[in-house]
Amino acid sequence: MAHYDTRFQPPAAYTEIRIVNPVSGNAVTYPAKLDTGATLTVLPRNVVAELGLVADGQVTVRGYDRVQVERPAYFVHLEVEGYSFSDVKVTASPRDDVLLGRDVLNHFVVTFDGKNRAVEMQDP
Repeated sequence: MAHYDTRFQPPAAYTEIRIVNPVSGNAVTYPAKLDTGATLTVLPRNVVAELGLVADGQVTVRGYDRVQVERPAYFVHLEVEGYSFSDVKVTASPRDDVLLGRDVLNHFVVTFDGKNRAVEMQDP
């Protein structure tokens, strides 16, 4: 079961994910904010460097400011709440945590229990 991080106001839903370089097998575990507004998953730039990921094309992204930019695209394997996802197309930005987007979240039934600051992620 995922949890809410109370360092944010209002608290934000988080889980731990494992990110794997599909070529080298190098892996890291990172906190990931569940972001239903994000189309795809976004890694911190330092994770890209730490795992030695190599860009495989570009992706056009638009942030909350609605400005479109081109960013490098990477492919990774993800492990989320006991489930594995292969060849997930992600991008990176200068941030401290992962944004876990709808590209992954839509594979789950996600229940946000804000009152109890808990999140349940189930495979239907």
